Amino acid sequence: MTTDPPARSGTRRYVLSAVAGAGGLALFAYAIAQAGTGEILAGIRRVGWGLAAILALGGVRFLLRTASWRLCMPPRSRVPFRQALQAFLAGDAIGNVTPLGLVASEPTKVFLMRHQLVTGQSVASLAVDNIVYGASILVTVLFGLFVLLATEQMPFEWSEVAMTIIVLLVIAGGIAARLLLRGTWDDDRGERPKWRQKLAEVRQSVLAFSAGHPSRVWRVFALHLAFHAVAALEVFLTLGWLMQSPPTWAQAVIFSALDRVTTVVFKFVPLRAGVDEASSGALAPLLGIVPAVGVTLAVVRKVRNLAWALVGMLIIAAHPAREVPPRDPRGSAFAPRP
Repeated sequence: MTTDPPARSGTRRYVLSAVAGAGGLALFAYAIAQAGTGEILAGIRRVGWGLAAILALGGVRFLLRTASWRLCMPPRSRVPFRQALQAFLAGDAIGNVTPLGLVASEPTKVFLMRHQLVTGQSVASLAVDNIVYGASILVTVLFGLFVLLATEQMPFEWSEVAMTIIVLLVIAGGIAARLLLRGTWDDDRGERPKWRQKLAEVRQSVLAFSAGHPSRVWRVFALHLAFHAVAALEVFLTLGWLMQSPPTWAQAVIFSALDRVTTVVFKFVPLRAGVDEASSGALAPLLGIVPAVGVTLAVVRKVRNLAWALVGMLIIAAHPAREVPPRDPRGSAFAPRP
């Protein structure tokens, strides 16, 4: 008897989850041991009640992401902010605690919004939001690299690496923009496969939204930049509690840019366990900071992520299991405004 494809896919997901989780925990233990458990615990004690401010700033970031998502929804939709926020928190929690990332988080948001938006509208709005968010990440990382080159004295080899990354990111951004505008399918090849047809429909929805609502696209982009700015503020405050000398905004911006990179690249690692600690600990000496501060910064972020992931999981647990027919998109939720 052979294993059917869905079963094999499920097995692969479980194996990936186990391997990523085990690897992350091993890396976490190594980073903690290298930095020194005592120094990290002392740093956490110095943060103290400042953790409340860190959690609050995390909440502000969720509010900004929710506001940007709502701007990507159909202009005549009347989705309550609270319900959109709950869906976003739940989706983010699933994406953080599992190795599936966007594959799990975005369907969760679509499912929780099924009584407010029809599936196509939810998918299109999330696609627009994520594409603009990706552009904001590119800008944030590029800005962080420029700040690193401008403020830190690095060996020539490291400067070359940073410049190479900048060039590669600009090229990658150009390629992504070209693919978004034109796609990759040649009509001479015949009919598209169903999955490519669905991707083409999403791409057309994104282009139609940007063409029909250009001001909204820029407002969404501004909200995402505000999201990254709040993240840098969080890092700045945390470093102020952890370091003996006052931190600089350049250090906060660089650490925040690194966090964006690890979030995107290592999304398959649940809660990015170990990855954040190892990368922040490795970056710290380059910025004139002891590794223990970098590791502790990542641990504090981990506490924040866990706290908000718990909120998201509670939202999922409280969501009614009873299936109710979705609203008719021609009904009150999408009725023209008087």
